[in-house]
Amino acid sequence: MKAPVKSPAALLAPGRALTFANVAEGAEGLVLSDLARAVAARPKPPAVSLAVVCRDGPRMQQLARALEFFAPDLPVMQFPAWDCQPYDRVSPHGGILAQRLTTLARLSRLQGSDKPLIVLTTVNAIVQRVPAREVVAAQALSVAPGHVVPMDSIVTRRYPRPVSRRSRPTRAVRLLRRLS
Repeated sequence: MKAPVKSPAALLAPGRALTFANVAEGAEGLVLSDLARAVAARPKPPAVSLAVVCRDGPRMQQLARALEFFAPDLPVMQFPAWDCQPYDRVSPHGGILAQRLTTLARLSRLQGSDKPLIVLTTVNAIVQRVPAREVVAAQALSVAPGHVVPMDSIVTRRYPRPVSRRSRPTRAVRLLRRLS
């Protein structure tokens, strides 16, 4: 008789990578959601329960959909790779740029949590350089429709040094136009 199969959560150790192979197609979301819950149930859980590196963007999207199905209660953040190369003539797609910056801003504000959190990324995204956590935390600004943000807070965020309103009125106006 075969030995009983151990749970993948028993194989987890802090700072040690765990690789899954030959997981049945479509069951990856189930395995990862159970793993994230097991990590969050441990004493002193980390802020991010799992960081999953997928081989490419479509695979990451498929895994995100599977996690929505198997664990709709778990927050999943996606960190996609750039869709262009450095020094390309085309700019990155606005949606990808927004998703990358949103994920970085949320990760920069994370503290330990008892709720599982899964971060999905790709091989290409994980090898690309990102700004330091402190820089992202200092520069991140969360604005939602209906919220009022005073002009002075936007200007001081954009220009940390004192700025004379008369010397650069057009930059603040351009900044507001970009935000709207």
